[in-house]
Amino acid sequence: MKNFNYLTNYEFKPKEHQIEEYVNGELIKQKVISIGIHLKDLDITIPHPLTNFICTQYEYNGAELNSSRAPSYTICRFLNYIIKQIVIEDDEFTPLLYEGLSGLTLLHGSRYITYLTTNRKLKRKTVHYYEGYLKDFYLFLTKHSLLKEKYDFSPFLDGEKWTGSPFRNSDLGTKYPSKKHNNNKPMKLKNFGPNMYELIVDFLEEAKEIAPEIAFALCLQFFGGLRRGEVVNLTRAELNVKVRNSLSVNIRDNRDNLFKRLKNTSSEGVKRLNYLDVSMAKQMILDSDLLWDYYEDHMKDLQIKIKNNFIKDPNILFYDSNGKAMSGKVLERRFKKVKKAFLKKLQNTPGREDDYFIVKESFWSTHIGRGMFTEILFDIGLNIVQVAIARGDTSLSSVIDYVDQKNTILNINELINELSETPINKFGTIDGNLYNNNWINGVSQRVRKSR
Repeated sequence: MKNFNYLTNYEFKPKEHQIEEYVNGELIKQKVISIGIHLKDLDITIPHPLTNFICTQYEYNGAELNSSRAPSYTICRFLNYIIKQIVIEDDEFTPLLYEGLSGLTLLHGSRYITYLTTNRKLKRKTVHYYEGYLKDFYLFLTKHSLLKEKYDFSPFLDGEKWTGSPFRNSDLGTKYPSKKHNNNKPMKLKNFGPNMYELIVDFLEEAKEIAPEIAFALCLQFFGGLRRGEVVNLTRAELNVKVRNSLSVNIRDNRDNLFKRLKNTSSEGVKRLNYLDVSMAKQMILDSDLLWDYYEDHMKDLQIKIKNNFIKDPNILFYDSNGKAMSGKVLERRFKKVKKAFLKKLQNTPGREDDYFIVKESFWSTHIGRGMFTEILFDIGLNIVQVAIARGDTSLSSVIDYVDQKNTILNINELINELSETPINKFGTIDGNLYNNNWINGVSQRVRKSR
């Protein structure tokens, strides 16, 4: 069986550049976008003739750069999907390695739309957004006789306007997000998707700009899986710190000390103490240079606030605008401010459309940090039971929600037995060898500050 892994060195990539041309005798500079083949090992991008699709359909028709950017990125993602399918030796795609673009059929476009629906779980209007550019692309290829298969798209067109889709064909079996699902509340997001690590750093850096007082709190959620109530109940005494070496926290219910002023402390509840004894409720935090930078900045800020008498209680770890312990509702409000700025930045950053749609069209709050932590644990190489232990869960039910296609549960009873036989003092910890080999010397390298 032939190995197609060499193809992973190639990817289609849009490239923006500036051109100069004379218009009515005047030299005009303008930015344009082209489609290229990026050679990863050499880090160079070679222009591809498909750039003509962007030029004839958008740039030559007077579209602004922003209007050309979206179809460029969409088509590059589609072509990169094809490369990926060839690499995994999908029988429907491997012939394209030899036939090239001419072998492209509606089936390939259909499979991509289905992938966006079932694997990427994008919302209905987002899938239609991608489909619109795919229809334009196939029409362009047909008009220029670049496909071996002959297609008549006239039944789907009224002049130059699409009135239907050639991909909506029962023979193709294209899957779209259901109307019912998308008319209800948005799907709950478990993590930031394929570019999770980059987006975690982006989000934390945005927090540093917008609400620096919660930046370290978010680190504890992303790298320790702490729930909102567990975070706001922390005091400085609950931190077990060996700076630039290890960090863990003791989970406590400090509501009687920190939140006496509040009539209702349901937002500050500590769920873990419902099933773990207080002496056993600990959580190991995945440490990295980024985590320690945020920790040190936070502790310096606390010292200044205490010295200036803004914070009266020196044991407070997270504070509100009055210098008192931050409540769960305040943490949530400040998280939403960061989220708003984060979404706006993604929306206005070229090439981040995929990331933007994933995080924009789903519901997520501070609890997503626990989902990120769970995904990281799987990436480190922990099995389902080890992930549950590392999260401080005495049940597998919550972890199974995250398993998806990452793991197949063959014998759930064996796993439950294994979890039940785990010493209670192991909960909230991670196997030392896996931690050192797969996190410290592996996955943690993907979490670095960019500013």
